[in-house]
Amino acid sequence: MGSVSIISGCSTLHGALRAAERNWVCLLGAALSADNLTDDHWAILSQLSTEDGITMSELAAQARLAPSSATRHADHLAERGLIFRVAATDDRRRILIGLSSLGAKLVDRIRRQEQLAEEELRAALGIRRYNDLVASLAVIADR
Repeated sequence: MGSVSIISGCSTLHGALRAAERNWVCLLGAALSADNLTDDHWAILSQLSTEDGITMSELAAQARLAPSSATRHADHLAERGLIFRVAATDDRRRILIGLSSLGAKLVDRIRRQEQLAEEELRAALGIRRYNDLVASLAVIADR
């Protein structure tokens, strides 16, 4: 049996997931790079678009980023005015992070491009295979 490259080969689950993630990010790459965003920035902005305000530790966990990376990326996004930090009303020591109106407009624009890419994938796979893929990835992500 020949050796399998874990980094680039698709004959292992790890290789297939890495290749799929890289290809998916490339599809969104034009939209992200046009706004000087990375895929980690998008993970944060996308997560914040579904939340009213969360703590940095919650954001890091939900965006699947190391806390230090999430903080560094959040600092960058805050400097650009895309997110804001505010003290929680119930406990002023707790800082919540939210999406600014400028950030929300940016998310809406990129989300439309993301939805087009998903529609193309859904058409290529067929609705049943697409739904199976999403369900399978959700199982993997939750493990």
